[in-house]
Formats: sequence, C-alpha cells, structure tokens
Amino acid sequence: MTTTTRPTVQTTVIERPRRRITAQTRVRYALLSAGAVVLALLTLLQALNAYRTSYELFSGIAEINSTTVDAAENALQYVAQASQSAADYTLLTSDTPLYEQAQNNIFRAFSAYRDELFTLRDNLQSADEETAYTTAETYTFSRFWRHVSNLVANRSNDTLARREFLDADNHVRTWITPALQELERLNFEGMVEAGETAGSVIAGQLVLFLIPALALAALLTYISFMIRGKVRRYLTPGIDAALVLAWVLLLLVALNLLDAPNKIHTMIDDAYLSVSASARTLVDANLANRAESSLLLDPDNADAWEARYNEAMERVMLRLCGAVDCTADQFTGVGNVMRTTAITGAEAISSADSQRIDGIRPLVTNVTFSGEATALEAARQSLEDFREAHVNLRGQINSGDLEKAILFNTSADDPGSSQETFNRFVTAIEDLRQINRDVFDQTWAAQRDALNRNQLLLGLIGYALIAALIVVGVAHRYREL
Repeated sequence: MTTTTRPTVQTTVIERPRRRITAQTRVRYALLSAGAVVLALLTLLQALNAYRTSYELFSGIAEINSTTVDAAENALQYVAQASQSAADYTLLTSDTPLYEQAQNNIFRAFSAYRDELFTLRDNLQSADEETAYTTAETYTFSRFWRHVSNLVANRSNDTLARREFLDADNHVRTWITPALQELERLNFEGMVEAGETAGSVIAGQLVLFLIPALALAALLTYISFMIRGKVRRYLTPGIDAALVLAWVLLLLVALNLLDAPNKIHTMIDDAYLSVSASARTLVDANLANRAESSLLLDPDNADAWEARYNEAMERVMLRLCGAVDCTADQFTGVGNVMRTTAITGAEAISSADSQRIDGIRPLVTNVTFSGEATALEAARQSLEDFREAHVNLRGQINSGDLEKAILFNTSADDPGSSQETFNRFVTAIEDLRQINRDVFDQTWAAQRDALNRNQLLLGLIGYALIAALIVVGVAHRYREL
C-alpha cells in the first residue's frame, strides 16, 4: 500500500517568510540599482557641465581677453613704427637709398595699425575701454595722420616737414600711446581677474561633481557587497565593473579639474605676464628711439629731447631688471642660467620705480621657460650697445657733423649704429615675447583638446556605460536572489 507524504503546516509557515524576504531583497536590490542609475545620469550631467564650464573659462581667457590685449599691444608697436618711419623720412634726403623705403614703411605700418584698431573696436567691453579707444581713434585720424599726410605732401619744405613730424609724434606720445596702454591695461587686468575667478568657479564645479560621483561610487560599493553576501558569489560582473569604473572616473575627472587652475596660472602668470611686460618694454624703447631721432630734427630743443630719451631708457631698464643701469651686469651665468644677483636685484625694486613701470614685475624675475634667459641676455647686450651708440650720436651732433649723425641714426645695416643696435634689441624682446606667447597658445590648445576629449570619454561615454552596466548587473543577479 502506497502512502503520500503531505507537507506539514510548519514547512508552509517557514516558506512564506522566506519568499517574503526574497521578494523584499529583490525589491531592495532593484530600488538601489535604480537609484544608482539615476546617480550615474546625474553625475554624467554634472561632469558634462563641469567640462563645458571649464572650457568656456579657458576660451574666454585665451580667445576673448587675449585678443584685445594682443590688439592693443600690436597697435602700440605699429603706431610707433609709423611714427619712427615718419622721422626717418623727414631726416633723409631723396638721394639716399632708405628715403623711399621710409615712405613705404609709413603707410605699411599705419595700415597694420589701423587693422588693430578695428579689432579693438569690435571687442570693447566696458565704458572705460570705449573712452580709451575713442581717444586713440580720434587723435589717430584727426591729428596724427593729418600731420603725417601734410609731412608727405610738403616733404620738399624741410622746415614744414620737421614741424609736421614733431606735431604728429607729439600726439602719439601724449594721447595715442597712453590711450592704447590704458586699453591694454584694462584688458590684461580683466584677463588676470578672469583667471582668478576661473579657479573658484572650477572648484565649485568640482564640488558639484563630487557629490553625486562619490554617492554613486559608495552606493555601487554597498550594492556589490550586498549581492556578494546574498548569492555567495565572488563576482557580479555588471555591478562590479560599474563599481570599478565609477571610482576610476571619479579620480580621473577630479584630477582633470584640479589641474585646470594650474594651467590657467601657467597661461597668465608664467606666460602672458611676460608677453605683456615685453610689449610695454618695447613701447618705452620706441619712445627713446624716437626721442633720439627728434634730437636731429629739433636741435634747438636738444636738452628736452635728451631728457625724454633718458626717461624712456630708464623705464626700459626698470622693466628689464628693476634698477637704472642694471643692464651693465650680465643677466646669465654658466649654461645660460639666470644669475641669482640679477633676480634678487630686480625683486628688490623700489616702490617708486615699480610705480614707474605700472607695478609690473621686471622681466628677469619671471623666467620660467626654455630660451627666456638667452633672449633676455641678448636684449641686455643690445640695449647696452644702443646706449653706447646714443653717446656716439650725441658726439656727432655736438661736433656739427649732422650728415654723419643722420646716417648713423637711420642705417640698419651699419654694425653698431643707432638703428642697428635698436633693431637687435627689438628682435631679442620679440623673441622673448614669442617664447611666452607660444607657451600660452600651446597650453590653451592642449587644454582645449583635453577638455573636449574628456568631456566625451569620461563624462558622456564613461557614465553612460556605468548606467548600462548597472542594468546588466541587475538582470544578471536578480533571479538568483
């Protein structure tokens, strides 16, 4: 006789709570996983926002602020070149080879200057900038260029031509150069302020990213250990992969954003500060060079022009190394390394002398990149040669040999002449400026590419992949609970 075993009441009572616990575990697992998916999407959005904000901050510094600063600095150089060419054209006679070249240089430099004015006009951002620009534009076209045009038209009249040049250059020195320097100063200060603001903004974006990112990584860690305890398996492929990726992405994005302010510091404080200081050095050097030419054009006021030459030359030396006559000593030692005495001497610049150069650090105190020390030493040597040439020029003027003095002042091919030594100085400072400008541009290009690439890979793809892995992990382990 066959008997049938029926489940006891006790077994039924035990299985009901077990099914209830299993159901609760599954619901809990699903809810926690859903929360992780939501956190992954929130972190994705915040990562994209952090990278986009960082990109916009870098772009504002590299493409907006620097555009106006560059335009102002270039305009200063071109108007100085136009005025210097006008001086040469006034000094030279039609039978000299440089006469026609000087005339062509006037129009070439003024055309380039006018293009920079158009760039400035299109990028004005404040009332102060508009005021400075209006001053520069007004005195350029209604005063400076009118006198230069009269000079060219009446070049056969030496007395009238000289008076027209002196009037034209007076407007450059008195109105145009100060207005352009004010534009450059306002925009450079705007760049510095933007850099300082960018650091705090990026830090804020990092905090907003870390909140959901840390919560996601911690939640995935909890889910992984919870599942491991329930199903007695070492791995849950989807969840564990999402867990590892969440921590890796968190660290990578955080390191990217933490490094961004350092890159801004490199662009502005290490590189562009020297770009701006180099441009201002050239402004003062051009003033000294034109004052020297004016000695020949206006001998009745030789002492006044000599005083202007000395004043501008002192500012050049202050901008280079922080003290008058500091260029008498070498900047570099063995291996083209900056000498400590040159740096410490410049760092000890007096407050009065610092005010004379707008509070900008002397160039020798901001040597950071390869080639800067060599360029600065070349600038020092050529400046000393230029100063020696000036002494020789004064001797020629005092001896009454004006024809020789004019040739010495205008010839760029005669080694040791005033113009040849000045051109060497300009070349050295331009080399220094270009070194720092290249670093600025290269840093921006690297950051631009890195921010765009990381926004796509780490932000969009990375966290989207985490969300997908979570879903796969839920599907893989849900029925085993």
